[in-house]
Amino acid sequence: GTAAVMARVAHVVADAGAFLRAAPLQDMAQSVYTVPEVVAEIRDKATRRRLAALPYELRFRRPRPDYVRLVTDFAKKTGDYPSLSATDLQVLALTYQLEAETVGPERLRREPEDKVRLSSSLQHPEAPLHLAGFHLPSKHKRPGKGQRLPSPERSPAVAESPEFSSFLYWRAPLPSIEEDLQELLNAHAVTISPEVDEKQQRPENRDSTEEEESEEESDDEGWITPSNIKEVQQDMGHFDTAPAGVQVGCVTTDFAMQNVLLQMGLHVLAVNGMLIRQARSHILRCHGCFKTTSDMSKVFCPHCGNKTLKKVAVSVSDDGSLHLHFSRNPKVLNPRGLRYPLPAPQGGKHANNPHLVEDQPFPQQRLSRKARQKTDVFNPDYIAGVSPFAENDVYSRAANLQIRDAALGAGRRRLNPNAVTKKFVKRR
Repeated sequence: GTAAVMARVAHVVADAGAFLRAAPLQDMAQSVYTVPEVVAEIRDKATRRRLAALPYELRFRRPRPDYVRLVTDFAKKTGDYPSLSATDLQVLALTYQLEAETVGPERLRREPEDKVRLSSSLQHPEAPLHLAGFHLPSKHKRPGKGQRLPSPERSPAVAESPEFSSFLYWRAPLPSIEEDLQELLNAHAVTISPEVDEKQQRPENRDSTEEEESEEESDDEGWITPSNIKEVQQDMGHFDTAPAGVQVGCVTTDFAMQNVLLQMGLHVLAVNGMLIRQARSHILRCHGCFKTTSDMSKVFCPHCGNKTLKKVAVSVSDDGSLHLHFSRNPKVLNPRGLRYPLPAPQGGKHANNPHLVEDQPFPQQRLSRKARQKTDVFNPDYIAGVSPFAENDVYSRAANLQIRDAALGAGRRRLNPNAVTKKFVKRR
């Protein structure tokens, strides 16, 4: 709906995510570009059918090698290089090249700016930052709220303790004599000023006041109402509705690519055609050497090699600044269970050693010769499997450890894979 009304961007580079999510590129762009590898990496039938009959002309272009080199060096400096494929780098380089050709390379950054803001929150790092439609209570009252009511009217327990900032924990406060005194003092003041706030005129009606306040607070906190649904939709992806003055954009759903594009000063478009102002995702940060990596498959820190990577929420704003959202939750860096005596290292084919470093050698654990014997049905000497003379590998070490070659399907299998194994059996 919004894409049709929007100003169309002159040149849009499409990543595989744009085709997989069926982005309406004909409404968003005057000319759509991509690199040939993007189409080659699309495998599923539905998207292939869509690509066969596109309602617009798709232009294939290869970026110049010097732009690919520039983008690669930039990605290495931002730490996104390990999680970018060769195709991703080509798409980034093509976007950079088109921007340099149409607008000029002066506006673009060749070095990432070291603008990293850190903020700590009580939330767990894996908890979503701003979830539309959910009331995530803020722990501190905003200064605007407190000015509305006179200070003695609220009992100090409600005002100060953080539990009561959420309406979930709010209970009717105990009656205090101060309120009655305040009421008597305010009685004559109310009569002379007709334009006094309604809430001040009925201080005895504490419940409704608090409820209204919590309702207003919850409006700010993220309930979706007909009045704010447009803003919520924009805010969910941090979009700007009309990409005015944008000549070149890139449609991608990959966070590492969005991060590099935003830090370079290029424009990122969402699948619905809106302009992304802020990319939000998670990265891994080493709490030993404080380096970050956006390759989420890593277990050991690529910089110092320790098993000290923790998940951190990160947002990249359109001026290229990174904002790391740390958690003040003590459970996040809980060292419990990290100190234990290591077993003596075992040698041999069936060793089961703990994985301590990334390049640790592990045995290949191939199957025994007996287990590798394929059942050849057309062999004249073959005996049917039900025969007591049929060779069945049950006693070899590979069978006992249930090591099997996926290609052959040999080794010992559980008779019934759906059988429920009893866990936590009480020992007598």
